[in-house]
Amino acid sequence: MQLQGFDLFFKNPVKEWKVSFKLNNVLINQLIPLLTMQFYVVTCLVPSETQDDGYTAFIKYMEDGAQMDKFDGFELIARLHMPESGELCIICKAKDAKALFKHFMFWRSAFGCDFQYRPALTCSEMVEMQKAHNAALEQQGI
Repeated sequence: MQLQGFDLFFKNPVKEWKVSFKLNNVLINQLIPLLTMQFYVVTCLVPSETQDDGYTAFIKYMEDGAQMDKFDGFELIARLHMPESGELCIICKAKDAKALFKHFMFWRSAFGCDFQYRPALTCSEMVEMQKAHNAALEQQGI
């Protein structure tokens, strides 16, 4: 088994950490997508005519262990229900659109749920981007 090493650096305003890993190629290939997954805020509208059947299926899904809430390339962070309006708000991480499709499309096909996907930034990503934007504006004299 060939081992490869790499370093990850984690920073916050107070501390800096360095974590070194020595992993085989298979583990590295599984770890990299998890480090690069994008946050998404997903909104969903469940049609009134399928809401009761949909929630009955959802009860079974949850009681069976919610297997599709975490798989290679996808992780559900939170699922919030607003049943009075038939809406849901889901926060998740996914490596690509195929992972979103894999998680959500059963509900679309079976119950007509309408999903809207929006990529989202973490606080540190937003700060990093805004600093770069501010610097660019300053360079332009704006």
